[in-house]
Amino acid sequence: MTKKEKIVMDYIFNKCKNKESVLVSCDEIVNLFPDSDGMEKTEIDEIISNLVLDHYITMIMSDKKGKPIYCISLDKKGESWERDRENKKKENIKLITRTVLLAILSFAVGLLLKAIFS
Repeated sequence: MTKKEKIVMDYIFNKCKNKESVLVSCDEIVNLFPDSDGMEKTEIDEIISNLVLDHYITMIMSDKKGKPIYCISLDKKGESWERDRENKKKENIKLITRTVLLAILSFAVGLLLKAIFS
């Protein structure tokens, strides 16, 4: 999942909490990325389509006063978005901790072997 997709999914998840579905306009999504002036509708459509293909959301495209608007509801994978992100953070912390501990152990064994054979 790209960084932009994660930002959009965070926004959709927070907006959909305790609701069956929500309306999200292209302008709302563009405003999530203030530093990227050149964000086009095709890029937003691609992000939304990727989230649909990955089974995070269900989307119906509509039109409101000539502007595109998305009717979005969370799928089961989308409903567990927050929990999955927390689990991923825990896994990363475990991985980093294990790596650091193994590096310290390797250093200690190296010093011990150097002392024995010197």
